[in-house]
Amino acid sequence: MMERPIGVFDSGVGGLSCVPAIKNLLPKEQIIFYGDTARAPYGSRSAEEIISFSLESAKLLTGMGCKLLSVACNTISCVALDAIKEAFPDIPVVGIINPAAKEITRLYDGKRVGLIGTEASVKSGAHEKAVLACGFKGKYFAKACPGFVPCIEAGTTESDAFEAIVKLSLDGFVKGNSLDVLVLGCTHFPFIRKHIEKLYPDLIVFDPAEALARETKRVLEEKGLLAEKSCGKDIYLASNEHETFKKFVSEIE
Repeated sequence: MMERPIGVFDSGVGGLSCVPAIKNLLPKEQIIFYGDTARAPYGSRSAEEIISFSLESAKLLTGMGCKLLSVACNTISCVALDAIKEAFPDIPVVGIINPAAKEITRLYDGKRVGLIGTEASVKSGAHEKAVLACGFKGKYFAKACPGFVPCIEAGTTESDAFEAIVKLSLDGFVKGNSLDVLVLGCTHFPFIRKHIEKLYPDLIVFDPAEALARETKRVLEEKGLLAEKSCGKDIYLASNEHETFKKFVSEIE
């Protein structure tokens, strides 16, 4: 049981941004990553579609023998996490929202914190509910940035034109709310972090990947599922032929 792989999944390429943190913290574990690139992005889809697609991904990974599911997707964690846990009661399921909320509260309580995410994530209010449940006492703001994910999936984020899109999308939000911290509330967004930090050099940018990795390790320890020896080569799967996915995987391996 302990030598079985960890399943990590996302709506597309975004969850790959979490894999290095998980690999660094859990070097003996084998990871099977699945990105539903054929149907990305999920952020503009209905809750019913998001739940249906997420259950399909979870079924694929559990069918491959995964001992734990780590949901490296904010949209899925906001909308479908309970449905996944209900459908797979014998497999531990870790979402990204609550671990991130605990870290935000610990590190930035009392600050002016803004979160950017998909339409579905922001509409759900799950991030704000989670930080408030942790006792966060600062000011919290959220903004949907639906234009970012399609560009990241398409691999078209290196141009000056895309940087102009980031500035147009974020200027009013960051400056208008006098933000101290910007939370990357979508696992795709670390892939454009350099643009954000270039535009707003005084802004603290928080990536929840390490929080997800720590929670994954904690649950494995709690369940007695930590691998005692190296378990094999990681596996990366996508639901269609996807050049951006291949590029990001090559940078991880």
